[in-house]
Amino acid sequence: MKEGMKERTKMGVLLAVAVVAIILSAFTAAWVLTRPAPVRAPQAVTFVVLAVEYKGTSDASENPPNTTYKAYRWDPSYIRVVKGDTVTLNIFGVNGASHPSTIDAFGQTFTVTRGQWTTVTFVADKGGLADMVCHVPEHTETMHMVIDVVG
Repeated sequence: MKEGMKERTKMGVLLAVAVVAIILSAFTAAWVLTRPAPVRAPQAVTFVVLAVEYKGTSDASENPPNTTYKAYRWDPSYIRVVKGDTVTLNIFGVNGASHPSTIDAFGQTFTVTRGQWTTVTFVADKGGLADMVCHVPEHTETMHMVIDVVG
């Protein structure tokens, strides 16, 4: 009888250890799958940005033939940086005479001129989404860049 009790006790301990191991594995897997991606240390980052105009013409019956449509954009229109990065935007004016612009979240005011490079540098010291926008009335609807500051 003593031998049977030892065997059952041993099996019970092994079963308990196996259950604990399974529970810990489940919690570890859940933590790994739900935690945010690691963020690198802040550093200096540089982006080349273009001020461009997209044009198209209408051939639809509801509009006069050859009606021109246009939209101004920053290209790229989205960048992602780490909080604390020193961000440099080298912006070239491809289209449009000038683009008086701001990045309010980082206190930046500047004008991009056609055929010229404009350099804007700031520290991304606030997390979240920041907007770079051109303030020419015909451009404000479409000429935005989102600066996503993570970390």
